[in-house]
Amino acid sequence: MKTILHAPKLSILLLAALLGACGSQPPAPDAGEAANATNAASAGTNADNGWQALRARYMDCVQHQADAGVSGKAQTKDVVSSALAACNGELKAMHDAFGTYLGGQMVSSHGKSGARQAADRVTTDTREKARAYLTRYVDRERYIARTQ
Repeated sequence: MKTILHAPKLSILLLAALLGACGSQPPAPDAGEAANATNAASAGTNADNGWQALRARYMDCVQHQADAGVSGKAQTKDVVSSALAACNGELKAMHDAFGTYLGGQMVSSHGKSGARQAADRVTTDTREKARAYLTRYVDRERYIARTQ
């Protein structure tokens, strides 16, 4: 895993922009503006939770698909690949939701490009984490089944 010091320049710029946006404080709103700000914050939170919920749904899907293949004779690698392929729709939905969430935070074309790259990176990382987890999971479940 790369440390922040070894991250590409664009990732550092995106991180700095996000931290800068989080660190700035707007002037205190009046009561009407406070209600609108609360609704907007709630919508932002829902968008954030939306892509995270889709990520959790994807992880549940791949585990469920792998469960179906654990008892078979196929190699672990094939079971994992099949599970990942079966849940590709959920992964794409997560990618799109995360890209939309980040894209809404960016105003410049450079920022939107960075958001697309970040969504691609999160998607790739999620798929690879699922692959690593499923490989261990299938091997463990098969070991337990043999020992019982």
